[in-house]
This record gives sequence, structure tokens and C-alpha cells, in this order.
Amino acid sequence: MQLPAVQAKNTFQDGNFNFIDNIYQGSIPEEVQNNTDTTDVLIQEYINEPFYYANKTFKGWRVGVEVQIFYSLKTGFNLQDAEVNIAKQFINDGWRIDQSKNRVKDPGTKQWTKVFYFVKDIKGGL
Repeated sequence: MQLPAVQAKNTFQDGNFNFIDNIYQGSIPEEVQNNTDTTDVLIQEYINEPFYYANKTFKGWRVGVEVQIFYSLKTGFNLQDAEVNIAKQFINDGWRIDQSKNRVKDPGTKQWTKVFYFVKDIKGGL
């Protein structure tokens, strides 16, 4: 089984979101952290645990990711539509939305940011 962050990155890549410039797993490299000209996605694992117990053992595994989107200051698209399309892509790939936080404007960089928490339950074949 692929790591949750890898699965989520594949979900983004399958969605062909041309407004996303970079997808990072774990952390954003220091040399690009202050770049406000690109729309970047940071994927971090937030759940990775057994679940669905029967006959004194687990029968499934629950994985989850935190997805942070840092929008470019030069954004030329509708953020709401983009976020709905991202959510639909994750749902189509077997994830569910655990949380969808409100969009926040970073006071330092002036970038809009959005955070999703997606969860997927994997049963059988473990």
C-alpha cells in the first residue's frame, strides 16, 4: 500500500489541475517558501491507523491527509470552483472530506490559503 501522501499526490495528478504549480509531500522546501508567484500544495499525513475490528484483529486501515493550498498572488481563476473540483476529485478516488477549513489570507504574504482533511478507509487485502 502506498503512503497516504503519495496516494493523495496521485489523486491531484489524476485531476489535471493546471492551476497548481507544485505539489510537495511533508514540507515545502525552504528555498521556495516565500514564493508568492506559484500555487503550491502541501500534503501531510494526519491519520494512519488500523480500524474495523472483528475476530480480535483489524480488517482495515484508515489513512488521512492534510492538504494545504497556497494560492499565487497572480491567481486568475475562481478559488471556490477550484476547491469544489479538488473535493470532487478526492471523492471520486475513494476519499471522503473529514474537514474543510475556511479560506484564510496570510497577513505576511497576502496569499489566500485553504486546508482540507481527507480520509480513506482501506478494507481487505492488507
